[in-house]
Amino acid sequence: MTNIIIEQAKRGLKGFAIGFFHTSGHYGRYQEEYYKYFGDPDFETRKYSIAAFTCMLGTWETGYCRVFQPIKEWEELKQRSSHPSNQIRFYRFKDYVYELLEHHEQIEKEFPYMFEHIIFCLINIEKEKGISYEDWFPEHNPNMFKRLREEILIPKKHLAEKHSLFKYLLKEIGIGPFFESDKF
Repeated sequence: MTNIIIEQAKRGLKGFAIGFFHTSGHYGRYQEEYYKYFGDPDFETRKYSIAAFTCMLGTWETGYCRVFQPIKEWEELKQRSSHPSNQIRFYRFKDYVYELLEHHEQIEKEFPYMFEHIIFCLINIEKEKGISYEDWFPEHNPNMFKRLREEILIPKKHLAEKHSLFKYLLKEIGIGPFFESDKF
């Protein structure tokens, strides 16, 4: 199963070096549960599952696409398109948040640039939407978002302001640079 996770994540990362979060995003059949591999014993599996999550948040933060959707909004979208091939499926945000809470120290240690982008995106998504995650995702336990803020977002807020160069993120994920400016 882990090879499938790596393959799906790599597919989602195609084009990432060229257009950052605007050209990534196809992570499989929306059935791959990348969050389950945040603490996987295999380094590559961990890396690519976290890279997929980083890009999911990045595509959401930039407005390119949203792969996490509150149930109410998902139901509204589903009603607009009755044909099964047009049904939009979303990843379960709570599963990713719970696993981030569980593994954030390891993620920050092993993948500091991905972690920086995760923090940046999580803070900016909520800020730009102008609504708390608790109100936006009422179907999820509000204590989860409180923990997210208290354990990660508030203490690591300085990372959201860091803005490391893109080439460091590419190198950490293992993607070759496309532009000369991204080369070391």
